[in-house]
Amino acid sequence: MADHTFDEHVRKETVINVVINVVINCTIIWFLKKDAGTIFAPGEHGFKVDIFATAFLLFFLMSLVVMSIHRAQRKSGKLPAFFPSEQNWRHRLLGRLPYSVWILALGFGLFAMIVFAPITVGLLAVAGVTEFTPGGYTLFKGIWVAIIVALMIRTIIEAALVKPAPLK
Repeated sequence: MADHTFDEHVRKETVINVVINVVINCTIIWFLKKDAGTIFAPGEHGFKVDIFATAFLLFFLMSLVVMSIHRAQRKSGKLPAFFPSEQNWRHRLLGRLPYSVWILALGFGLFAMIVFAPITVGLLAVAGVTEFTPGGYTLFKGIWVAIIVALMIRTIIEAALVKPAPLK
């Protein structure tokens, strides 16, 4: 059994997931766009399309990994105590969702694509951002990924743990 609290565990997981995802995303975007010149908002290779694709893929893949790890940790007793609460609206909602990690990950990917991506693209449009240099875009994506991962990691972990394994 773990000797730290669930909140401490979530803080540690937040830092780990932010760092890993920022490094991966910044590396990918840098190698894909470093020689591209100016990166414009519209178009097939524009940053609008990239933001939508990144939002979906980031949360789909991260959710698959994080939820699978946390379910295995719970099963092996290596996770701090976590107690779902009927008073917590997120726990009630998560308890109604399917148990499948794949379906939950798909849901998190779609959620990020329909919530985080449009908000991001909209804020960039309101700010008048229509282009990035490759370095500027890499920096922007790193900050953006850090923020959205930090916002969602607790919910992803709780999604893995709220619902007990179905009886076989």
